[in-house]
Amino acid sequence: MDRLDRLIVFDIVGPMAHFRKYYTNSSSLSYAFPPRTVIIGMIAGILGYPRDSYYERFSSRRCHVGISIVTPVRSIYKTVNYLSVKSRNDVNGINGHTQVPLEILLPEDLSANNLCYRIYFWHSEDEIMDELERRLNEKRFVYPLYMGLTEFIAYVSKVFTLNGSDMEIRCSDNYTDIVTVCNLDTIEEGGLSFKTDGSPMQYIKEIAPLGFSEGRQSVVPAYFVYEKNQRHLKVRLRGPYLTVNLGGVTENITFMEAE
Repeated sequence: MDRLDRLIVFDIVGPMAHFRKYYTNSSSLSYAFPPRTVIIGMIAGILGYPRDSYYERFSSRRCHVGISIVTPVRSIYKTVNYLSVKSRNDVNGINGHTQVPLEILLPEDLSANNLCYRIYFWHSEDEIMDELERRLNEKRFVYPLYMGLTEFIAYVSKVFTLNGSDMEIRCSDNYTDIVTVCNLDTIEEGGLSFKTDGSPMQYIKEIAPLGFSEGRQSVVPAYFVYEKNQRHLKVRLRGPYLTVNLGGVTENITFMEAE
């Protein structure tokens, strides 16, 4: 892990979300967290990049992205009516409708109004970091922020800009509490701890793309692990992790890109 001179951390909040799994077919299944491709799309939208123009600039070689699930999530399934369109002439609804099951994410706690995810972002270009920091603090986005579907509008609630004194790269041979979703390649074989204090624990593994190449072709995907109930993982890592200080609260994080 390269030493970072700055890190932008911000929370995205909204009542509902749907982050479509890239391999799903007729049923629209959702990840429990926004994959890296969704996050860089959100950031590109905030900055005003045109569609399909930013893939190389936000590739794994040039920026780091981390994501943590702040509020536990639950799923509901709704059947959505779509127009059955097989050609340009069908948009008037002549073929009727087709029903598609849609997985929608909601807060697990019924008293909570919103989902919340925390994004950790670093880019090698100072110009991008400066512009993103300014727009986040001013709440002035070029394109609206939403959680997967345009109907699921989101907003930014907290913004932190960390410098070198707020971060420390660490290594450990012991189990470490990590708050972010972990790339499976960063975890040692057998490196997941299943010891609990009696609270339920559920590790979930997902496969998700890390980015796109030209023509919107997905690059080689990666496997990710997160803990559904306690919102952090207890793992032994193959390499370093980053400890950050957010207003007096310490968090251990890893990025979605495997080193």
